[in-house]
Amino acid sequence: MYKGKKIIALVPARGGSKAVPYKNIKILCKKPLIAWTLDLVKEIPEIDKVVVSTDDVNISIISQHFGAVVIKRPESISGDHALAIDVVKHTIDALKEQKETYDIMLYLQPTSPLRSKKDIYDCLDLLIGNNQGHTAVATFSEAELNPIRAWVLEETSAKTFIEKANPFLPRQKLPKTYQLNGAVYALFLNEINENTEQFFGNQLGGINIPKERAVDIDEEMDFLIAELLMEKRLNDHKKHEPLE
Repeated sequence: MYKGKKIIALVPARGGSKAVPYKNIKILCKKPLIAWTLDLVKEIPEIDKVVVSTDDVNISIISQHFGAVVIKRPESISGDHALAIDVVKHTIDALKEQKETYDIMLYLQPTSPLRSKKDIYDCLDLLIGNNQGHTAVATFSEAELNPIRAWVLEETSAKTFIEKANPFLPRQKLPKTYQLNGAVYALFLNEINENTEQFFGNQLGGINIPKERAVDIDEEMDFLIAELLMEKRLNDHKKHEPLE
């Protein structure tokens, strides 16, 4: 429990992945990818329960080995077009069958292994403090491409994505824009019902985190980048460990 709120962490991890086969349990710096998320939440004692939603037996075995409770996900919400909100609703229903209730859900994708405990606490603090009426909080990072510089190609005709935008403005004159990075989502569960279409609710709060903690693994190149950044983090940690 954190600041009077009972918290569950949900780690969604389906078996199918076309760009990187078995991505969620592919080895990253000597551990299955999902283990980086599961080991991180173990370091946060205020999280009351950790569950993994998966359709895959191998992911289930590995998740349980790293301390998570597994909720078997039905095939109907396990395909390429499965929506996050459907996974959240299925998890809530499964918990209700066990007569378990929680105030806040942390939705932590295993494809964001570089998030930190600080990122999670910052999201929880903003949500629970709730000075602006947020129904959910998510992590953002500076956008890789400013929409002012984006284009649309219609066959061989090019036009700016934003009508009448000047894509040749110098970077210093462009407004700062941000994108969801998927590292952390925190949401009040009482905002979710059978008619909810997305779990952000009506008032989404945002926490800005640096790009080096915001890598979202979707393709093989993302995996290589994450591995380099994780190795650097581990080496930096070793350098700062006290000598015995």
